[in-house]
Amino acid sequence: MTKYLIDSNSLISPYRTFYQFDLVPSFWKWFKETYDQSVYLVDKVRDELCHVKGAGDKDDLQVWIEDHCLAKEKVILPNADAAVLAEYAAVLNYISDSPLYKQKSFDEWATFEKADPWLIAIAKAHGYTIVTMEERNRNLNPSNPTSKEPRIPDVCAALGVECINLYDLMHAQQCSI
Repeated sequence: MTKYLIDSNSLISPYRTFYQFDLVPSFWKWFKETYDQSVYLVDKVRDELCHVKGAGDKDDLQVWIEDHCLAKEKVILPNADAAVLAEYAAVLNYISDSPLYKQKSFDEWATFEKADPWLIAIAKAHGYTIVTMEERNRNLNPSNPTSKEPRIPDVCAALGVECINLYDLMHAQQCSI
């Protein structure tokens, strides 16, 4: 069975736009069932989604995540995993050394709290497929390197990591809403 890592935008985008809780509750029921079977949450993604601490002004998505997705065995804590740490260094080295990116791109990903390089490192080390709503940057060019933040699908393609979007996951898991 394929194991998936979910990027925060794969939950934020549907929550804010096309699959709002009150409009399409069946999507969230399907996601919870799929999550329980084969989707995992990296601690950095959890932190992006659950950024309000205590009883503050949490949005409905954060409340839903806290209620449905924080079981200990479903949240990956990569900091003590030697294979992940090696891949994390490889991801950052790729961005640093690639002629496609400027220093500013590297700086965007070099902060410890940034989830994207951790997603790729965990997926590479342990064979996960990443689910993200990001799209490839079709304008990457070594003669005109970008200073924008790297995109997960581009780095995954360069490093041989499987990366799909939410709709691909929905097809693969036979979502019917």
